[in-house]
Amino acid sequence: MGGLAVVALGAGAVALLGGSGGGESAYVTVLARDDFFEPELLRVPLRIEVPVGATVEWKNVGRNPHTVAATDGSFTSDTIDRGGEYSHTYDKPGIYPFFCTLHGTKAGAGMAGTIVVGDVPLSADGSSTGAGPGREPVPAAPTGTTIHVPRDQPSIQAGVDAAKPGDLVLVAPGVYAESVLVVTPYVTIRGEDRNTTILDGEFKKTNGIHVVEADGVAIENLTARHYQVNGFYWTGVQGYRGSYLTAYANGDYGIYVFTSTWGRIEHSYASGSPDSGFYIGQCLPCHAVIDDVTAEGNALGYSGTNAGGDMYVINSEWAFNGAGLAPNTLDVEGLAPQRDAIFAGNSVHDNGSARVPTKRYQAPAFGTGILIGGGRGNVVEGNVVRDSGIYGVAILPNVDQNLWLTKDNVVRNNIVSSSGQADLALGGPAIGGDCFEGNTFKTSLPPAIEAFAGCAVRAGGGGDLAPTFTLLAKFVAALGGNYDPGNWQNAPAAPPQPQLPSAATAPVVLAVPEMAVPGPHAVRSIEATLAATSSSGSVRKEFTIMGIPLGPLGSTLLGLYAYVLPLALYAAWISIAMWDLIRRELSDRRRIGWMALVLVLPVVGPIAYFGIGGSAISASVRWFLIVGGIAIYLGVAALAMAVQVL
Repeated sequence: MGGLAVVALGAGAVALLGGSGGGESAYVTVLARDDFFEPELLRVPLRIEVPVGATVEWKNVGRNPHTVAATDGSFTSDTIDRGGEYSHTYDKPGIYPFFCTLHGTKAGAGMAGTIVVGDVPLSADGSSTGAGPGREPVPAAPTGTTIHVPRDQPSIQAGVDAAKPGDLVLVAPGVYAESVLVVTPYVTIRGEDRNTTILDGEFKKTNGIHVVEADGVAIENLTARHYQVNGFYWTGVQGYRGSYLTAYANGDYGIYVFTSTWGRIEHSYASGSPDSGFYIGQCLPCHAVIDDVTAEGNALGYSGTNAGGDMYVINSEWAFNGAGLAPNTLDVEGLAPQRDAIFAGNSVHDNGSARVPTKRYQAPAFGTGILIGGGRGNVVEGNVVRDSGIYGVAILPNVDQNLWLTKDNVVRNNIVSSSGQADLALGGPAIGGDCFEGNTFKTSLPPAIEAFAGCAVRAGGGGDLAPTFTLLAKFVAALGGNYDPGNWQNAPAAPPQPQLPSAATAPVVLAVPEMAVPGPHAVRSIEATLAATSSSGSVRKEFTIMGIPLGPLGSTLLGLYAYVLPLALYAAWISIAMWDLIRRELSDRRRIGWMALVLVLPVVGPIAYFGIGGSAISASVRWFLIVGGIAIYLGVAALAMAVQVL
């Protein structure tokens, strides 16, 4: 009987490679993360050795959907969501490459691997035959060759396949029901009319245009809609540009860039994404700019996981999303923590106020204009943030496999108003160095945030537990299915968008790293951003106690018992211990010693006094005060969490 191999797709998981028919088992650890396997050497796919007759089971433990397909076409799984599985039994010795059809290619680029069955020689070096960073020279200039679609080639894919580095693929108006894979570097793909040159996935194709390990590919003046995963997608490249793009009603992201550097996304629009409209992830330094874009009606307007370093998100509008800007740290991708990005000159309004499609792990961010989740060293400056459902600008810890605390984030010179709970929020615990200065705002958590967390001092730690508990409650509720997923397939069509000037004749500009991309960029003034920011004024100010909303029963209980009661209980312990010490007949030396212990040692001091200090209070009352108080707090907090999930 053969063994069992479990290959994880997504966050770090363990693969158990079963033994031979003799009953002995060998166990090998295989880690994989969203959109790539680990260990991995760029274009050297992961190799997994299994015995003849082994059943290999792939399990998705990441947050993105994945598939498993044999390169020879012998099998292809359906889309595997988080927690899903797929298995295949290998009955003959051999070398069997596989890949994710959503994030890799048959050539072994992107998310790919190899199953080695039995004791067979590995004659191939395992390197990809596709183009990739550093494998092709940068053209000295555009070739001047234009491939017209459909005049010269019948489809966009055929045009791309016929193109050489430096060529332009110019696509006439029309609806093109195809998924385009690009592996040739320094090709420009351009639509003649942004609003009527449309790639349509028909709700069954994977990605609109997927650029895999092909440097310098520019995509311009096109619309992508109705794809199961992404509208426009670059992965594993050095040098990219997306200009005048529209992506709406796609099943994951609108415009998605992963493990790529030296890029620019500009003059683009994204809506109806259940993850994020715009995404740049897993790069440090990214050397990237998102400039003059609009995101509306997405779960998240922008979500950059573990992305930073020479990274700018500027001069853009983020409105009517679940959350506006949400850079974050997660373990499902490499290069954690997220750090060193600049968010400036943005108009951020009405986020959390509209129904949008979403996934489980995006729902907790809803209602926040700008949310730094577990990030470090970011700068949020010169933005106008209005009408956020919960928080205008929030710096909060994030939890995945690890707890990621914030550090050294700077929030300054922003105009923040009309937020549901607080305009500015710093959630605890925090490592330290997060600071706020020069902002125009009315409410904050903690109160007087620029006094207690000002940039002149840059004190360590700090933060208020209320925003953290609020986020935690929403996370628990989402895990229990208590959120509205909506339906991305029903997202409305994008309104007409501005065109690339003279698209049919505009010169080709190659997306050459460091030279053409990311290119020059400047942040607009706060006055210009203010003039560009509208607001619905539809956000209702919530009444809170110590920062926790008194809304549904779960929120009320969580606010009163998960936050207020521990503070009140600790204060009661100190007060009762001090009262008992004052009224007892003790020497001054002993009395002062116990008082110092009670006051100096948090929690431990009062408990030590009630336990061994010889208090005159009866033992049953003392133990109820300590053990009973803690038990009641834990019980009510658990009940509050349960109510959130129901």
